[in-house]
Amino acid sequence: MSTYRGTFEHDSFLGWLNLLKIRRLQVLYNVGERPPYPVIISKPTVGDVLRNLNKADFGLFATVAFLGFFAARRATLGLTTTEYIRQRGFSIAWNSIMMAGALFACMNSNNRLTGFVDNGLQWRRKEQRLTKYDFTSEFEEGTIWKFFRLR
Repeated sequence: MSTYRGTFEHDSFLGWLNLLKIRRLQVLYNVGERPPYPVIISKPTVGDVLRNLNKADFGLFATVAFLGFFAARRATLGLTTTEYIRQRGFSIAWNSIMMAGALFACMNSNNRLTGFVDNGLQWRRKEQRLTKYDFTSEFEEGTIWKFFRLR
């Protein structure tokens, strides 16, 4: 367990359980707001994401694959055709679930690189808003473009 109550270390086998606490889709980040954790790579490539996979991502994949085995088995029990069709249906279902698990693991790795999941780093300053400077407002006020301003 980490120092925060109810969370796991970001690089442990059960670290993917911290994903259940993400409220990213319920929160809109305004211009100038930063993600909860420091950004390692702002626009990671596929290679960066694959190189960043760790134990938490493997734990996520292993859990989805394990539970997916039983889900695929249960889903294909109702097939009343030949045994070959049932085996083929199970194979397709389980492989699809494992691909979804691999996708979830890569999404977790990507979110860690972009600062939306605990990546072991902390911000030096605790404030959420960055200081942005406006260098064009004064110039725009003296031109015709002040009538076309959208802000």
